[in-house]
Amino acid sequence: MGNVQSAFWERVDRLWVALASVKITFVVFFGLLLLSIPGTVILQYNISSVDPGVQYQYDFWRFGQIFQLFTSYHSFWYVGLIAILAINLIACSEQRWPQMWRLASAKPVAWARETFLQQASDLRHTWQTQVGKDEALRSVLAAVRSPLAKPVVVEEGPDSFQVFWQTGRWSRIANYLVHTSLLVIFAGAILSSLYGFEGAANIPEGQAVDTFLLFKEGKASGLEPTPEGLLNERLIGFRVEAERFDVKFYPDFPGRPADFVSKLNLYENGELVKSGEIRVNTPMTYKNFTFYQASYGRMGDYKVKLRLLDRRDPLNRQASLEGRLGVAVTAPDTLTLSKDKSPVKLVALQAADNLQGLGPGVLFQEVKDDRPVGEAFWVLQRFPQFDFRRDAPYAVVVDEVREVFFTGLQVGNDPGAPIYWFGCVGLLLGTFYALFVTHKKYHLRYERGQVDFAATIHRLPMGFEKRVARWAQTFQNFLKPTPGSIPAPSGENA
Repeated sequence: MGNVQSAFWERVDRLWVALASVKITFVVFFGLLLLSIPGTVILQYNISSVDPGVQYQYDFWRFGQIFQLFTSYHSFWYVGLIAILAINLIACSEQRWPQMWRLASAKPVAWARETFLQQASDLRHTWQTQVGKDEALRSVLAAVRSPLAKPVVVEEGPDSFQVFWQTGRWSRIANYLVHTSLLVIFAGAILSSLYGFEGAANIPEGQAVDTFLLFKEGKASGLEPTPEGLLNERLIGFRVEAERFDVKFYPDFPGRPADFVSKLNLYENGELVKSGEIRVNTPMTYKNFTFYQASYGRMGDYKVKLRLLDRRDPLNRQASLEGRLGVAVTAPDTLTLSKDKSPVKLVALQAADNLQGLGPGVLFQEVKDDRPVGEAFWVLQRFPQFDFRRDAPYAVVVDEVREVFFTGLQVGNDPGAPIYWFGCVGLLLGTFYALFVTHKKYHLRYERGQVDFAATIHRLPMGFEKRVARWAQTFQNFLKPTPGSIPAPSGENA
C-alpha cells in the first residue's frame, strides 16, 4: 500500500514539475490565440442580435452547438486553456519562488579581495589613496546614502572596512506580481461570468419599464424571467422611469449629438428610491443593477406646451396646457371660449422644428365630439401674436415645442470589475518593474589605503559599466588616488 501511494505522489510531483515548464506557457498562449479565431469570425451569441441558427446552415449550426463555437470565450475548451494557464502560473511561481526570494532577501556578505579580482574588468576599479580609514568610511557612507540605497558596513577592522549597497533587489520577484495579477484578473472574470449579466432597455420619454432584454447572463445571476414575456426578457425588480431626455447637437453638424442625458427615477413598491441624471460614462447604480447611457432614438412625436387666451382679456383670462401629437387637450371649464360656450378642445396634428425658416411651429385642429371644427391652423412659437389674426374668440400661444425621444440604456452587473481592474494595475506595475528595473549590487573595500570597488547586475548589463565608472569617479573625488595608481575613467554619478 505504501509503495502504491509513493508511486502515486511521485507521478504527481513529476506532473507538477512538468506543469511548471515555460514551454507549456507558450503552448497555451498559442492555443488561446488560435482558438480565439472562432470568436472573431463566427457569429457569437450575446454580441449580435442575429441568431446563429438563422445565419448558418443546420449542419454547421449543430456542429457549432456541440463545440460551443457560438459562445467561444465561454466554451469548455477556452475556459479549459485559461485553467491550464492558471495552473501553469501557480506551478512556475511555486517552483522558482524559494530561489528568487533568497536572492532578493539575502543578507549582504563581505567579499575577499580575490572575489573583487574575479569580477569583469570593466565593472572593477582599484586605486591607492592616502585618506585615512575613518574619514574614508564617513565619506563613502555619505555619498551612497539615498532613499533608494541604504549602505551597510559588512566588515570593519582597525585599518579596513567594506561597504555594500544595492538597488532594485525586488525586481527579482516582480514577475510574481505579474503572475499574481493575472490570477486576480482570472478570478474577477470568473466572478463576473457567474454572477454578472448584460442587457438593454429602451424607455420612451415620460414612461417607465420594469423589464429589460438580456444579452448575457451568468448562471448564478439570480434574474427572474418575465411570466409572459420574451425568452430573453428579465425582470428588474423595480420600475425605471425616463422622466426626461435631452440631446444637444453640434451647431455645425445638426445630426451629430454633442451630449445626451437622461433623467431617471427608480420606484420600488410605489415609492421613489433613487433619482438622478445619467450620461455617457456617468452611470447610475441601484442594488446590483447599473444603468449606462448607451443610445437614443426618435419617437416621431412632440411635446407641446401652449396657452389659450381669451382675445377680449388675454392678460387675465388664459389657461396653460400641455399635450402631445394626436392627443386632445381641453381648456378648463372656467375658460369657455368656443362659440357655443363649451370648453375648447384642441389636437396638435403636426409639429416642425423649423417651419419654412420661421422656427418651431405646431398645426392645431379644434375638435368637438371627436369631429373637427373649422380648419386646422399653424401657430409659430417665435411669433406669439401670430394666431391673433385668426377669426376666433380665442388665440393660441406656443411656449415650447420639443421632440420626444426614447433613451437607450445598457443594463448590467459586473461584480468582478473592481477585482480585475485591481489585477490590471498590478500587472502593469509588475511588468514595468520586471522590465525596466534591475538588481544592482555594489561592493567597496578599503584596506590600508587600497580601494577596491566592483559591482554586479543580474541582467541587462548594457551600459552598466558607465554607471560603475561614474561611481568610481565620485569616490575618487574624495578618496584621491596616489601618484602611480590607476584611476578609473572619469564621469558623473548617476
